Amino acid sequence: MPVKDYEAFATTVTQLRLNPPYQTAEAIRRRSGAAAMAAAGADTEDRAAVLLLIGTWERISIMAASLSSGQQATFFRCTPVKLMWDALAPAIDALGGVKAFAPEFHRLSGRYESWLKTDAAKEFRSVERQTVCALFG
Repeated sequence: MPVKDYEAFATTVTQLRLNPPYQTAEAIRRRSGAAAMAAAGADTEDRAAVLLLIGTWERISIMAASLSSGQQATFFRCTPVKLMWDALAPAIDALGGVKAFAPEFHRLSGRYESWLKTDAAKEFRSVERQTVCALFG
């Protein structure tokens, strides 16, 4: 069943990614790397930050599971799913794996990878093009 209010969905996803704690966590990830953040002590800012990033993308993925194919294509054009999966996968693996931390994010990444193989997605195959939609501050 498609999402009834795609605009509200897209706004929510954007707000999650523009939230100041998320943006701070993303800045740490770009500086330190997700694997290093996962290896930090359990009570550290770095560990909390990478968990926030993974949790945010898991939540986005849960919400995106209900998108129709047309909505999904629109969503993929403005959301860097593969870019973020590739960036966070080392931390997900280090923290206990996909099943424990990000099963829906993993599924969404797989759907994104399939979409990238279509003609409609060819302009989004490069990391640089996906970064345009990343909303990195």
